[in-house]
Amino acid sequence: MWRVIYTGQRPAYENIALDSIMLELKAEGRIPNTIRFLQFKPECVLIGYHQAVEQEVRLEYVNREGIEVNRRITGGGAIYFDETQIGWEIIADRESFGNMSYEEITRAICEAAAEGLRRLGINASFRPRNDIEVNGKKISGTGGVFEGNAFLYQGTVLMDINIERMLKSLQIPVEKLTSKGIKSAEDRITWVKRELGRMPSKEEVFNALLEAFEEKLGIKPYWGELTKEELELLQEKKDYFKSDEWVYHVKKTITGDEVLYGIYRCPGGTFRVSVKVDPQTKVLQQVIINGDLFINPKRLIYDLEAYLKHTPINEVEKRIREFFRNREFESVNLTVDDFVEAVMFPLRKLEAEELGIDKKKLNRVIGSIGGGLKENIKKAKVMLLPYCAKPAWCDYRHTDDCGECGGCTVGDLYRMAYEKGMIPITITSFEMLRDVLQWCGENGYTYIGHCCYEFYEKRYEIFRKAKEWGANGVLIDIEGITCYSLGVEEEEKAYHGEFQVELDLYVEDSEKLLSIKENSGTIPKRKSAQKPVPNETLKEFIPPHYKIPKVAPGPQEDMSRLPIVKETSKDIGFINGEKVSLEEAMEKAVELLRNAERPTLIVGPLVLWAWNEEAKKKGELIRELKQLFLNLNVHILPDYKPKNKRVDFSREVDPPNPHLSVLHGNHDVTLMIGVHCYRTDFTIRMLRKYTDTKIITLCTLYGHPDADVSLAGVNAERLEKFIKSIVNEVS
Repeated sequence: MWRVIYTGQRPAYENIALDSIMLELKAEGRIPNTIRFLQFKPECVLIGYHQAVEQEVRLEYVNREGIEVNRRITGGGAIYFDETQIGWEIIADRESFGNMSYEEITRAICEAAAEGLRRLGINASFRPRNDIEVNGKKISGTGGVFEGNAFLYQGTVLMDINIERMLKSLQIPVEKLTSKGIKSAEDRITWVKRELGRMPSKEEVFNALLEAFEEKLGIKPYWGELTKEELELLQEKKDYFKSDEWVYHVKKTITGDEVLYGIYRCPGGTFRVSVKVDPQTKVLQQVIINGDLFINPKRLIYDLEAYLKHTPINEVEKRIREFFRNREFESVNLTVDDFVEAVMFPLRKLEAEELGIDKKKLNRVIGSIGGGLKENIKKAKVMLLPYCAKPAWCDYRHTDDCGECGGCTVGDLYRMAYEKGMIPITITSFEMLRDVLQWCGENGYTYIGHCCYEFYEKRYEIFRKAKEWGANGVLIDIEGITCYSLGVEEEEKAYHGEFQVELDLYVEDSEKLLSIKENSGTIPKRKSAQKPVPNETLKEFIPPHYKIPKVAPGPQEDMSRLPIVKETSKDIGFINGEKVSLEEAMEKAVELLRNAERPTLIVGPLVLWAWNEEAKKKGELIRELKQLFLNLNVHILPDYKPKNKRVDFSREVDPPNPHLSVLHGNHDVTLMIGVHCYRTDFTIRMLRKYTDTKIITLCTLYGHPDADVSLAGVNAERLEKFIKSIVNEVS
């Protein structure tokens, strides 16, 4: 028979204390197999056993809001509990589950819990590694821990939830804190009240789960109470489980200038590793491994840390494999290779010392991805630079180019890249980073990137994907107060390319790292910047408050950026992503424009400014197009610098948020011309995400398959042909 108890709403430290007590007593055979239902009061954040609080929780927010923080005795990631959520636990001996492995026990219990939710009328199912989902949306996370022959396995039932409060409590990418990000989070998780349209009683939930556990796990439950011994131990131990010793210092951190840090992620979880190496003997003195890991026995991590002490660096990998060769462990999706990579990742920074980097500054190298540090530097073809290291006054701050005026460290790195035969690119948004890394992968290019540690940790997945695409890389830290240190508002601005603080790059260290690359022998001669002069026929569309920039994006694709496209023909078109003839695409574009009730035209800098006769001619043709369609709204994109405070959405496009301009007039067709390809791709993504408008692009280069209709190679002659097609259709 299995005892069933409900311990009510308790503070987090009491619930954690009960977890520890019941697992200990079960391991000694002093309590029966037990199912426990629990709730929390006050609301709380719980981190996994192997995690560090400061890395997982927004402490400033939770302290201000009175949200309790504590540490589970199980592994896994940080979770938020409000007072409505229900926790369920199974505390049992392994014999109850036969010879099942940890993964098999996980599946059996999760499938039983999913069956319990189905009995409530919710279409739930188990999703490896340890989640329960409803039509792809997570409704419960689970995890367990073993002690001897006993184990504790626990999960949640999300009854109702405040998404915004949850996201603000945890250290997650800041874009999820915006209204759109919260909506996105709501699309990935769900809860009982949402699925049923009502809030069932806790007794209804308990009974549904118990019936499922009884049927699926073959158990016989009876309702009971905590024993006198459990209650006495709770009074004895609860203070420990709310102490800093338990919450904050179970996983100690290493401090000092010579400590190396690294982060590694795999299907089994996230490793955060810090190592200390004797600089003279090159011997590993200490290693600390944090992370959201499920592993049995729980102390295996501590044993590994102890085993690796005083190991010569060149023997660390061998010692890790030797450690696991003589030990058995159970986990979910963790392999010995994962432990090897997690520990070796920060140790690879030691190669930078061989290149002249001061031993106290090795953490300026964030890490080498997909290979050794020196190997990746030698192969590097592309240099990625952050826009936030350019001065706020710079006309190039929000473009992917640089004038190399000597006014900032970005220009120094551009020159250095050219000397080494590399392609320097300024990254102006996360979307652009994704596209550039994909382009690097498709071409087999290795990159050297400059970003802050916080950006790397929050965007880890895109660098991991880049490795899968074929792009290895080296990441170098940047100097100064980052957007992540200034709070949520500045972090959100950075995501969209609007962060205004100026940072610096480590020029001398970069020069030392690049010293192993041979010079290319040719340094490109820079073209003199051309001052923009507006097209006479388009002057009326420029807002009166707009100040003509000293330099705006030029008429040619700069040598620092190659077209990130697979198709390189200028004699084709695209309809809904399918390659078609130019004539067919033109016919479809004319049809969409002719049938539009509220069309809008975005005119970019390649046409707005009279760079040459071609641009002037296109300006005249746009005037003709406007005369053909009196309902055509003309919005300009003069350059790529945001003007959020002064933008008039009825007259111009605010670069980071072009969808707002379209939403202003509720347009059904959006036509783009004269916008650089990378900015066109970004605008298409924003329009797709936030609007229902049809998108037509008239591209000077190779077209945009993501648009509804796209014409490649649109020079003045083809634009004139496009307009004549419209005239013929109208007549």
